[in-house]
Amino acid sequence: MTQSEKFPESAHRISITAVIIVLLSVGGAIFFGVYGPRIADRLTVLGGIPLSDVMGAAAELNGQAQFSCQHDESIEPLQVNEQSPLLSRLLGRTFQAPNLGEAGYELQKISGTSLPGAPYRCAELVYQQTAPNENHCLALYLAADDGQYVSFDKLGRSHPYMPNNLLVIDSADSGETGGVIFIWSDGLVLYLACVEDEQEFQKLESLLGAP
Repeated sequence: MTQSEKFPESAHRISITAVIIVLLSVGGAIFFGVYGPRIADRLTVLGGIPLSDVMGAAAELNGQAQFSCQHDESIEPLQVNEQSPLLSRLLGRTFQAPNLGEAGYELQKISGTSLPGAPYRCAELVYQQTAPNENHCLALYLAADDGQYVSFDKLGRSHPYMPNNLLVIDSADSGETGGVIFIWSDGLVLYLACVEDEQEFQKLESLLGAP
């Protein structure tokens, strides 16, 4: 009388283990593929938004604003009574647009934009020189500041970006050509003024409320 052959149970268990490992690997790859970028963004926000990221975005937007300002002759200057309500709505807090009339600039345009750290609470202000035969434009970017921005010291350590601290960055460092960006905060709003050089900023510094 012959006995039925029995296969070792260990082989069966190993095959199930291998299947489970494969399924977990595939599931993990799908999970991180879908949610990985969101998790990374969340960790970035928790650790603070580097000002270099904000500056790079502003430099790119400034190039587009300069082109539009110099080639779109249909833009009509905003009425003064329209400026503050529009800005306050965009930033989510009460704000009055800087008046640069004494320096020969007229506010032409206010529009919503997106900057790192405050994607839905930002504004782009485009000023144009009023002097005859002048077509120079200046862009001022504003972002709601809730303490999410950080700067780095010489040792690479991050620190919360404090109000009334003025930074000057050559936009060429971010790959953009020409121009200088001045960055400061009043504790509620982060300012990024895109100017041609430091001499231009000096004429506007007090009117912009820079520290």
